[in-house]
Amino acid sequence: MGAVEGEGSALGQPARVAVGVGAFLRRNWRWAGGAVALALAGAALLTTFQGRRQATVAIPYPHDLAQVTFAVAGDVIPHEPVRAAAKAAGDGEPGWAALFADVLDVFEGADFGFVNLETPVAPEHSKGTKPFLFDAPVDLPEALKASGIKIVSFANNHVMDQGWAGFVESREHLKEIGLLFAGTSDNTATAWQPVITEANGIKVGWLGMTRWLNGNRNPDKDDQPHVNFFPYPGEANGAPGADEATVLAAVKAARAQCDLLVISVHWGIEYATAPRPEDVDIAHKMLDAGATVIVGAHPHVLQPIETYKTQDGRDTVIFYSLGNFLSNQSRSYVDGLNPDSNGDPRDEMIGLFAAVKRDYGPVGVRVELGHVGMLPVWEENNRNEMAAGREKKAVIKPVLMDREIPPLEARLDELNKKAAQPGAELTADEKKEFIEVTKRLKLLTDRRAQVLARVGDDYVIAPPKLPVKP
Repeated sequence: MGAVEGEGSALGQPARVAVGVGAFLRRNWRWAGGAVALALAGAALLTTFQGRRQATVAIPYPHDLAQVTFAVAGDVIPHEPVRAAAKAAGDGEPGWAALFADVLDVFEGADFGFVNLETPVAPEHSKGTKPFLFDAPVDLPEALKASGIKIVSFANNHVMDQGWAGFVESREHLKEIGLLFAGTSDNTATAWQPVITEANGIKVGWLGMTRWLNGNRNPDKDDQPHVNFFPYPGEANGAPGADEATVLAAVKAARAQCDLLVISVHWGIEYATAPRPEDVDIAHKMLDAGATVIVGAHPHVLQPIETYKTQDGRDTVIFYSLGNFLSNQSRSYVDGLNPDSNGDPRDEMIGLFAAVKRDYGPVGVRVELGHVGMLPVWEENNRNEMAAGREKKAVIKPVLMDREIPPLEARLDELNKKAAQPGAELTADEKKEFIEVTKRLKLLTDRRAQVLARVGDDYVIAPPKLPVKP
């Protein structure tokens, strides 16, 4: 992508979409060439006038002292077919963990993994499940923890699907498991307090909130657990919540307690591929108030990644929507048959970033955003194969597109080379395989193109390499 200038925030600070180095040089090749020529000429003059005199070059600042890495993904929703897929993979927590096996190394390779837990975990207070009313067994958050997830957002429109009692029970289970959760509090006195994580001498705060509660509301009693509710004006169905001034004050207070602040916010419109204008505005204000990273959820589809330079000169990033991470949405999608938009809820990403402690010499030590990246993800779902009787066990799981594509390309190349040999012909099984590999490769390359068109290609990185099997 090229450089894109946003319309700017209400505070007068322009929004910026990051531009790759290669794109910058391509656009400014005359300037770059001239700079190189001047540098070479200067070096020659120094050699001529200084003779054998050796120049002293100071080591430039900053020096990286330490870092903490993060991998963040979207909505985890235990639809009934997802439960069936977990059951098919194994009993209890191992069955649920199997659904994350293909991305396990990404989260285990980060210091902190994060997802949006879009469901209560309330077996004792469950009123049952149905479309748009969720509940999950304790095995699910246990599997998340076993898969490298250390913190979740529990501030979203489904946290009270099993009533307030189910909300309270869910919090207790998360505490028992040892899975950190942002966006709720024990009472109003502790509301809007960040969760503080620390590693490698760096404190990172997590402040969670939701702009939707599906018509529910916090309890009237101040001594009972609450969810951080920041409703859109006029869209709260009468439920009380925080206003913009309260939220920005909370952001400033949270930032004072940590070296770098991450905000998770449940916002926007479901299946909308762009953020609401008012969410762009409040995102910029929260970053100017002290946050460094914003991770968004609720639309169930991907939205752009934006980099933003704050008024105090910090580089920050907004993942407006990470999309789904585990769900049964768009289960019947067929590439090339259905409109591309029908597959959007199965396009996903894992966002990557780091909090880096840097020594700026006489200026001191700062903790800054670094190493922002993105991995394109596709949600596997074999519903169509099961409906046709070709497969018996449900499979629903996220996979890394850039890990799946190369083996398919290699196998297709092998089959093409065999078919091109004089007198050679593919066997019946190989012809069938050729068609299957071609269709899957087309699916993944088509969906990868959709992902990059939506979020931008500036931050795409290669997936981590798996160890070679003996």
